[in-house]
Amino acid sequence: MYKIGIETKKSILDASKALFYEKGVKNTSVAKICERSGVQPGSFTYYFPKKNDLLSEIYTAYMQKCVDFVDSKVTDLPAAKRHLFIVMFYYLHIYSDEKQIRFHKEVLEIASMNIWFHHPRKLISGFSGKAESGGNETYDLCVIADNAVRRELNLAFIESSDHSPEQIKKLMTDIYTVNAKLFDVDHDLVMEYLEEAYQFSKSHARENIYLLK
Repeated sequence: MYKIGIETKKSILDASKALFYEKGVKNTSVAKICERSGVQPGSFTYYFPKKNDLLSEIYTAYMQKCVDFVDSKVTDLPAAKRHLFIVMFYYLHIYSDEKQIRFHKEVLEIASMNIWFHHPRKLISGFSGKAESGGNETYDLCVIADNAVRRELNLAFIESSDHSPEQIKKLMTDIYTVNAKLFDVDHDLVMEYLEEAYQFSKSHARENIYLLK
């Protein structure tokens, strides 16, 4: 992508994140994003044909920040443990701000959105020692079920009044208890890694990493 294209895309993303933070998804139109960013509607649709594409890009960029941060602090983690460190860090920083929580809820309520940190086959292998082959129908159905569980548990968590780190840990425990059953992995090992992930994330809870800022 040429420099001007990179700058245009960044302008759209910066403007959209600011507006989503201020007003939420439903109250932010593409026209408002174009007005804030100074980008013409035609250019917007070139980079983001649908609003959902823009939302996906925001989550992808945020996840990459989480990955880069974890990898900068701890090295040589087993794939499964690294996954839990990243996801715990991801949740702690999303749920640290009420406006981000509102935005996250709106995105979760869009049925066509899938923002989850997917399960690479090496992750499942890291827990169970069993590599999953591509095109495995049972595995794919388990991923779909796991995504649905994550969505529903996160929505229920958002509706609760307590978004403290301790409750986020409980959310993760609930998610990965189901995950362990779906993928037939060692639940005790998952919980051991989860505790380490929690302690790591708590110790870095005030890093300047945000979903929308």
